[in-house]
Amino acid sequence: MATKISAVSPHKIRKELPDKILVAYTTNKCNNDDDLAKVTEAIKAGVNVLIWSFISFEEIDVGKKANAEICRQGLQMKVNLDVSKYRLYREQLRRMGFQNVVHLVAFGGWNGPHLLSGYSSKELYDAFQTFNMQPKTNDDTFEGPLFDGIDWDLEGHDNVQSSTNEFTKECLDQMGGLSMLMKENGFIVSMAPPESYLDITSDKFSRRVNLTYPEPWHDEFQYHGWNVYAYVLAKWNTSIDLIFLQFYESFSHAAYQTSQLGQSRHAFLIEYCNTLVRNKESMYVKFEDDPSVELPNQSIPFPLSKLVFGFANGWALNDDIGEKTIFFPATSIRKAYRELATAGKEPRGVGFWVVEEEGSHGVHYAKELKSILDDDGSVIEEI
Repeated sequence: MATKISAVSPHKIRKELPDKILVAYTTNKCNNDDDLAKVTEAIKAGVNVLIWSFISFEEIDVGKKANAEICRQGLQMKVNLDVSKYRLYREQLRRMGFQNVVHLVAFGGWNGPHLLSGYSSKELYDAFQTFNMQPKTNDDTFEGPLFDGIDWDLEGHDNVQSSTNEFTKECLDQMGGLSMLMKENGFIVSMAPPESYLDITSDKFSRRVNLTYPEPWHDEFQYHGWNVYAYVLAKWNTSIDLIFLQFYESFSHAAYQTSQLGQSRHAFLIEYCNTLVRNKESMYVKFEDDPSVELPNQSIPFPLSKLVFGFANGWALNDDIGEKTIFFPATSIRKAYRELATAGKEPRGVGFWVVEEEGSHGVHYAKELKSILDDDGSVIEEI
């Protein structure tokens, strides 16, 4: 478990991560009570870390902004939420007894923006916290920050030539610096790299994410990375609490190993953790492949206590997906998790994208994954 930081801000409103973590992402905008019902059901089923998607920085002319009090350094936050209704929803959850659920907000997303150039991590932090700590209104009973921390989900873009298919060193440094400031002030920081952006089977490094995998399979897919997120872990490892690893990246190693080489899904998950353990819960990265980052080749810590298996729920079974995205049945996850837990090699948690697809194709991951984390050891069938 990550070391606690003693330096916190005067606001005594921080949260602890639970020992076993069940993560779910949501794209809900809090503008429709019926849509929020799915989020509530996921929390009732056991989700204890909810990540709201997405948020970004945008530049403004403070002199022309009516709500200048929520701006800082010419920056404001652009979030896909009705913030006033979000606050009401958070208060509703508190009254229902779910006040300990951790709420994070994610930066990025596929085709999403990277961080704005020309701003220091401190300027970004101040802008975010001015938004995050905004005072309540007269009819608002919600106490505390809007979010208990942040999640890094910066990715690439459909247009192979897009500038966001290469992470600038400045952007990576901003990510790391902002993570450090968040952590120092008692907030939680997670990252959600697609499998190739933090690939324990490869020591390659590149800031580009319009690359291909070495497998002789769908080499026309030019949206993989070579360990770009490893840079942040190499320099700011103690500032990152969770690593939600997206096994559902398109044409991933996970998909190749299972669909083309015949490896079972539970065996893939077991081998993933075994590989980390054999490497002393670390991964070796050749940062010198990119001299601009000015890092030596090195092993970086990747402890199981930070690892969250990231899965796609029912949407991965849609007809138009085909073999592009791997789906892990709950029975496969249960079998792997039980064996890993018995050997003391289990990840910190499990999670999925996305709440809005719960129930699709009969898949109810929130309930199923909670049952796996609480597994009593009963007999299950071979997968």
